[in-house]
Amino acid sequence: MKNIIVRNKNVLVELLEDNASFEKINLASGLDQDIQTQKIIKLATKQRIPIEELSRYKMEKRRGSDTTEVISGLLRVENNWTLKNLLDDIYKKDQDPFFLFINRIEFPTNIGMIARTAFALGVNGLFFQGKENLFFNEETFHFSMGAIARIPLVKVGIFEALKELQKNGIKIFSIQMGGDVYFEEDLLGPIAFVLGDEKAGVSETISDRCDGKISIPMKKGIDSLNVGISASIILSEKVRQESFNFLNKQTPR
Repeated sequence: MKNIIVRNKNVLVELLEDNASFEKINLASGLDQDIQTQKIIKLATKQRIPIEELSRYKMEKRRGSDTTEVISGLLRVENNWTLKNLLDDIYKKDQDPFFLFINRIEFPTNIGMIARTAFALGVNGLFFQGKENLFFNEETFHFSMGAIARIPLVKVGIFEALKELQKNGIKIFSIQMGGDVYFEEDLLGPIAFVLGDEKAGVSETISDRCDGKISIPMKKGIDSLNVGISASIILSEKVRQESFNFLNKQTPR
C-alpha cells in the first residue's frame, strides 16, 4: 500500500499517540502554533520523526480548497495482513476473531464510516476484495478519520476466506434484508459479519455460504438503512452482548 498524507490535526494526534509510523511531518514556517500543533510537534519529536519546515507556497493544498495546509504528515501504511498471519496473531494474543467483510462497497464515505466504527468497536480484521487503491486511498482515509490505517486490513477472495474462517470455528453472518432479527441472535465469541454493496446487498451465492442471515427490523415503508449505519448497529449489538455476558460472569451468585 502507498503512503498517505495526513492533513487533519486531530487525526495526526490520534495516530501519533498510537505510535503510527510517519516518514516526516511538514510544518509551515513562521506558523503561530495552536495547542494541537504543539502536541503534534511534541509527539513527533519524542518519536524522532523528522519535522521539516517549509514555506507556505511549498505546502500541500488543502483538501477541496485553494489554500495550503499549515501542517501535515506522511504516514507509512503498515496495517495490511494475510488471513493466516492475522489469525495466528489473534490467537497468540488469546483474543477472539471479530471480523468484518466489506463486499463490493464502492463509496469512500461508506467505507470510511464503516472502518472508523469497526475500529472503535474492537473489530480486529477488516476484509475487502479488489484493488487496494479503490478501497484504501485518501478519500477513505479522510472519511475514516485515519482509522482505516489503524485496523488490520486483509485483501481476500471471499469464498476462500469464508471457508477458512468456518474451519477455524468462526460464525459468519451476512447482514441483509429478510434475515433473522439481529438482537435475537447469539453473537458471542468468534464471529464475522459480511456487508454487501450499497444497492444490491449481499449476493445469494455469498449469503448461502454463511451460517446465518441477520437484519435490522424497520417500520413499514422503509426499505433499508445506509450500509454504514447498518454496520454500526450490528457491531454495537455484538459489543453489547459481550459486555453483558462479561458482567454476568463477574456478578456473585
